[in-house]
Amino acid sequence: MKRKYLFEMGACLIVSVMVLSMLSGCISEEKETPAPTTAAPEEKHYKIGIMPFHTGCMWFDPFTAGGYWWLEAHGHEVIVENAEWDSQKMNTILMTWARDPDLDGVIIAALGGQEVITGIRALKDAGKVIILTNNDAGYCPEAVLEVKFDSYGANKDAAERIVEMLIDKYGEPKGTIILGCGDIRTTEQVIRADGYRDVFDQYPNIVYHEIETRMTAEQAITKTSDLLRTLPNVDAVVSVGMLEFMGMINALEREGKAFPVGDPNHIICVGMDTCPSIINPAVKSGIVDFVVDQPVLAYNALAAYYMIEYLNKGESALPKAGDIITPVDVNIKVKPPYEGMDFYIPSDAWAPAEVVDTMEKYGHLWIKTQHRIIDASNVDDPTLWSVITEKITDWGW
Repeated sequence: MKRKYLFEMGACLIVSVMVLSMLSGCISEEKETPAPTTAAPEEKHYKIGIMPFHTGCMWFDPFTAGGYWWLEAHGHEVIVENAEWDSQKMNTILMTWARDPDLDGVIIAALGGQEVITGIRALKDAGKVIILTNNDAGYCPEAVLEVKFDSYGANKDAAERIVEMLIDKYGEPKGTIILGCGDIRTTEQVIRADGYRDVFDQYPNIVYHEIETRMTAEQAITKTSDLLRTLPNVDAVVSVGMLEFMGMINALEREGKAFPVGDPNHIICVGMDTCPSIINPAVKSGIVDFVVDQPVLAYNALAAYYMIEYLNKGESALPKAGDIITPVDVNIKVKPPYEGMDFYIPSDAWAPAEVVDTMEKYGHLWIKTQHRIIDASNVDDPTLWSVITEKITDWGW
């Protein structure tokens, strides 16, 4: 009996340990994966340039910071310049950087796309490593990688969610939509609008009226207000970009049609990009149903990681087409270097990221990050660029 009792006790202990191990595994999987933020003793230190469209900008400052903070935390020197939304000035800065013998690599948001290829080629000719983030530069074999989200896929996802909301309202996919197409001169915004069109066009009873606003709030207010007054019924207003979306929200307010979610008069309201003014408050109040957001803080962090890997190990360190990158695979987390910000950025919402073969079209591979859906449940997340950007006045460059 005693032997049987000991055997049963042992079996229970083994089962308990297994259960605890399984629970521990589940718990650890739910947590994000923070990474070390200091350089290994043997790591080489480099000088890296980060080239955003503009500094002193509530979007491009956190965009820049994701890579800037990570590189500095790992002991690298970082330089940032202000192109002031001017592709000619960006070219001038890039050509100046090309003459810096100490500069090892540059991360570039290509303002005007192909317009800055002159500066990019100067960097390549000078032996600098180039990674593009957020914006392509047309066919650009000078770059070793590009990091950005899927503009088409993200907005297609948003359109599919809107269709489901119309089905909930009417029992079938039907309704009238105002679709803000931004600036039709900008390829990225055309692609975003196509994500909506390709979904809405599948349903003959969904009618959408397009407005082109040059991505200005002023034109968005005027053109949205006109349609809200003249159309017999509007079920949704949708935008492909931040400034336009601000104007569309203001138009709903101006026309007395800004009713929150749950109100029988609510007009579905969906846009692109969070923002500390107008958009986030409208999400919190229920006027806006949800917003498609980019993993802004992850773009340059991912680029910085692969930049250093490439400089240390060569081309073999780059991901391959078809690879799926997760937070476990890359060390890109860092704490913002400010008091009261005791959390890691970027969040893991950028993952999983697929490495897409765009060699024929762009001359390099594309790390395609995920997008994020922001609604009232997560609009105050401290890792969102639109929350962080309100808390910092001096970014360090």
